[in-house]
Amino acid sequence: MDKLTIALNILKENHYKLTKQRKELIGYLYKHEDYYISLTQLDKHLRQHFSNMSHDTIYRNVKDMQQIGILETKMFPSGLRVKFQCDFISAGHSHFICQECGRTVELPLPDFTKAKMQLANCKINTYQVEIDGLCDQCQSKQKIG
Repeated sequence: MDKLTIALNILKENHYKLTKQRKELIGYLYKHEDYYISLTQLDKHLRQHFSNMSHDTIYRNVKDMQQIGILETKMFPSGLRVKFQCDFISAGHSHFICQECGRTVELPLPDFTKAKMQLANCKINTYQVEIDGLCDQCQSKQKIG
């Protein structure tokens, strides 16, 4: 089953209607799954397709979908950005995230054996590692500019 189908099933399992607007929101982020997209860009895209869709509706759907694990959000220096969930299966994942363009590269998780030993009496639900920086393309743009 592909990730888009999984995301739509998660919506249904959490008693959300599969409206055209929600499908477009998820579909747009799925097409750009390797990037954190600014809420402004997402808002602009959705309002081009659904002119009567309010900003509040878009932001509420992003928040709801983030809470049920379909989307990830992250604060950037330029504001909040949103991304399609890259992994619906494992409890943890790791990324390099470009702080300029929002591009993400999924990385293998480091060995958490020592950390798990230190937390032996704790229940770990999820974990993630994020490495922030500038991707090669954004570095090249900075050298030119």
